[in-house]
Amino acid sequence: MFSCSDDEDEVSYNKDFKQEMRNFVIGISEYSRAIDSDFIIIPQNGQELVTVDGEENGLACVEYLSAIDGVGREDLYYGYDNDDIETPVADLNYMISFLDICENNDVEVLTTDYCWTHSKMDDSNTQNNAKNYISFAAPVRELNVIPDYPATPYNVNSNVITSLSEAKNFLYLINPENYTSKQAFITAVTATNYDILIMDCFFDDVLFTSAEVTQL
Repeated sequence: MFSCSDDEDEVSYNKDFKQEMRNFVIGISEYSRAIDSDFIIIPQNGQELVTVDGEENGLACVEYLSAIDGVGREDLYYGYDNDDIETPVADLNYMISFLDICENNDVEVLTTDYCWTHSKMDDSNTQNNAKNYISFAAPVRELNVIPDYPATPYNVNSNVITSLSEAKNFLYLINPENYTSKQAFITAVTATNYDILIMDCFFDDVLFTSAEVTQL
């Protein structure tokens, strides 16, 4: 005779899950940099990992911060609850407390705000720039379009970018569904002047070749 109980819900897992995730990222970093010292590691969200106890006023976890080059953070100023709507101040300040720890430890912050109203896109870029964050105002959460506003990337420049710290802007285009071929995708991207491109390494389940990536 068997019966159900809620005992599993009460099991206390004797694990530090934040540290487990830090160890995972650190392992990826060590493996990658052993192959290519210029390999860049940018975790997305999960900003609580940057402090030892996961608290906004906690001590910086230097081992983890040393293993990464940047952090991505979505919905910082716009999109946290709804797209094209300002993020609540309490949530904004909470995220910023961690992101500033990153900046103070030479880890670049890349933010993606989801908004399409031009004045809000401008505000997103302005506020992020004031914090020295690299920003992208995405009009579509699916990240499948190159924005047509502003007409040129925010903080557009003619510099030759050789490191993440030199970048002033980035394009977040991980969903190529609006492009009919790899070449169409490549042509669209190369017509822009972004410093960084964040993309999927596959197009319709076919890996981009090194030669194709070089075109970008």
